[in-house]
Amino acid sequence: MRLLSAVLALALLAAAPTARAALLGDATVPYRAERTVTVDGRTYSGPVVSAPGHQRHEQDLFGMRDVFLLDTAVAKGFLVLPSVKTYVEFPFPPLMAELGSEDLLDDPVGHDKVAGVAATKYRVDHAAADGSHARGFLWLARGGILVKLDIAVTRAHGGKPIQIAMELSNLVTGPVDPALFVLPQGFSRLPADALTPLLGGKPPS
Repeated sequence: MRLLSAVLALALLAAAPTARAALLGDATVPYRAERTVTVDGRTYSGPVVSAPGHQRHEQDLFGMRDVFLLDTAVAKGFLVLPSVKTYVEFPFPPLMAELGSEDLLDDPVGHDKVAGVAATKYRVDHAAADGSHARGFLWLARGGILVKLDIAVTRAHGGKPIQIAMELSNLVTGPVDPALFVLPQGFSRLPADALTPLLGGKPPS
């Protein structure tokens, strides 16, 4: 379950269905980039494609190519497994849905360059309604593009915080194909509780 939570976190940190969603990755400009995420010392890399209201993230987990399609307008996502032609639909977790909160821009701490891109650095210290908490820093580039993230996420029931770092590289802004955000035809829908074993966790008892 720890890995499941981390995988959802790295996919959803940018996907908040609020009026300020553009703060964290639902940028006002479409773009493509390579994304590197490190979760508790394990690194995952893959392409990300974004357009206002939609995101597509890809990475390899347990030898399978996973595709996350995120729809910020309805606050839900799809985990697509092309190798077995299946997908799982899931809602955004409470903390991730609240990471578009206005308070996230209350504490700018300076300006940096991330992979050659100018960005403003902000301190994050946000408690969600469900008791989960995120602390650390984020970097936003022009257009609201989340180019870097370094936070610790503590879940509502406590336990050791999940350390999550993310950085974009090879960032290119410009039009992207809308078809990239559409579920493939002919894929079978699995129940939500299938998500855990698919990502290497234990199935519900």
